Amino acid sequence: MTRRHLAVSCLALACSSWASLASGDEAADFDKKARAAFEARDFAGAAAAFEEAYRVKPHPATKYNAALAWEKANELARAADAFESALASDGLDEGRAKAARSRLATLKPMLGYVFVEKPIGATLSVAHVADAPIPTRFHLPPGTHKLVIKRRDGSQAEHEVALKAGGTTTVALDGADLTAPAKGPAPAPPAAPLPPSRVAPDAAAPRPKKSAGCARCTWGWVALGAGVAAAGAGTYFGVRTLAAKGDFDDSDKTDADAHDRAVQSRTFANVAFGVAAVAGGVGIYLLLSGGEDKESATVSLGVNPSGVSGKWRF
Repeated sequence: MTRRHLAVSCLALACSSWASLASGDEAADFDKKARAAFEARDFAGAAAAFEEAYRVKPHPATKYNAALAWEKANELARAADAFESALASDGLDEGRAKAARSRLATLKPMLGYVFVEKPIGATLSVAHVADAPIPTRFHLPPGTHKLVIKRRDGSQAEHEVALKAGGTTTVALDGADLTAPAKGPAPAPPAAPLPPSRVAPDAAAPRPKKSAGCARCTWGWVALGAGVAAAGAGTYFGVRTLAAKGDFDDSDKTDADAHDRAVQSRTFANVAFGVAAVAGGVGIYLLLSGGEDKESATVSLGVNPSGVSGKWRF
């Protein structure tokens, strides 16, 4: 590695480390603010700061702390969502996971649960949920809520849901429900038909020839695949040939078994490489001539201990 490459690598590593440290410092600042707010019994402020710390540097324990603060602030739906998010993340220790499951089991019977599964790719906003990508799921207090769904093209629709405590509501809107199709100009009325005596018959269209392009392309890929497989086999037997030859040389050329293995592996390697060359050539030809109308190709192979001979006609 040159000095220039080494310097560039060190600079990239330093930048990456600096970015990681900067995000860690920012997350630590938010965490400090959250704990101070919690001590001051500003539970909503503490939860919001914990959420910011999680956004900067996600960790399930931070989301768990946000859930505790949301529950203290009597924001039960947000607390349930945060507990569920912490449990869904890897890395939450068993003690906090057990406590989160217990709190979530207490909160769920008091809330409605919404699962929006369509339209995929759109975003949804309602209450504390802002521009969540669909599909998504969340908790809301019981009652009627208006879901605002935005599509990628900028159009949006509203959908009302009535939630019951402890119940689950699934929402699946089709694309047609979000935006009405644009109305185009009315089609022109059909032209009046000519009298039968003045209607000229269509010229007889030539019957299309059956194209062999598709079949040629398919067989071309098959041949290329066979060529790749044969090349792999040739490489394998080539390595075995070298290994057997090494054993034969190490024995002062007295090991008959090593000699036989070397000859046999060399034969297999030659055959495999020959098949790879022929199959690859045929495959390339078939792919390049896939759209032409020609007679089918014929291929013949000859195998002998010293290699492979082949001929083909197109």
